[in-house]
Formats: sequence, structure tokens, C-alpha cells
Amino acid sequence: MKKSSDSTLEKKLDEAISLLKHLLALELAREGMPRSTIAKHLHVANATLGSMLKGVKANGG
Repeated sequence: MKKSSDSTLEKKLDEAISLLKHLLALELAREGMPRSTIAKHLHVANATLGSMLKGVKANGG
């Protein structure tokens, strides 16, 4: 059972990290940071960041 419990915890942690990355990406984009810089700092591909920020306009628009 410990393996299953560890797997569940790992999955929940991965989800939390993903949500935090999304929130940080949104905030940095809102502040006007270039998308390529955000992607570099979050260690994600530019295409991934594009998906994360889909529908978001720069500078709080």
C-alpha cells in the first residue's frame, strides 16, 4: 500500500506545481515580462507557455 500512497502523493504534488507555474506565468505576463523570459524561468517550452497563457493579453489587458 505504501507504493500506492507514494504515487498518489507524487501526483498531487505534480498537480500543485503545475498550478503554481500557471499562476506565476499569468502574473509575470500581466506585469509585462516577455513570454520567452517567462518560459526560460519556468523551465517550459515556449509552446507550453503559449498554452498556459492562451487568451491572456499582456499588461493586464
